[in-house]
Amino acid sequence: MSNRAVLVASLMATAIILVMLNFTTPAGLGPLGILLFFVLFYVVMYGVAMLVLKMFRKALGKKGFSRKSYLYTAVLAFAPIMLLLAQSLGSLTWFTLVLVVLFEFLGCFLVYKRV
Repeated sequence: MSNRAVLVASLMATAIILVMLNFTTPAGLGPLGILLFFVLFYVVMYGVAMLVLKMFRKALGKKGFSRKSYLYTAVLAFAPIMLLLAQSLGSLTWFTLVLVVLFEFLGCFLVYKRV
């Protein structure tokens, strides 16, 4: 996916999330609406992670975005989703944070080894 498409998708997802947060409640949305919220939140976090990774690559003097970079972005974008889910279940503790960091490390290691 091109960088502009990710930017446009992230901005559209942000707008839809803001509309959802202002005009509905979780009870009014139902299960599919909550699933839509988490998918849109992932799209937003993917755009943010891509921006952060681009700035990091630019600081290192590398140009372009490889397939491996997109996969790293996909793995890194899932961390806020896991933290939000843990918070919504009321189980956000230090142990949960350590497990999320461990999962992110293992995901990035898998991308590093497989690609």
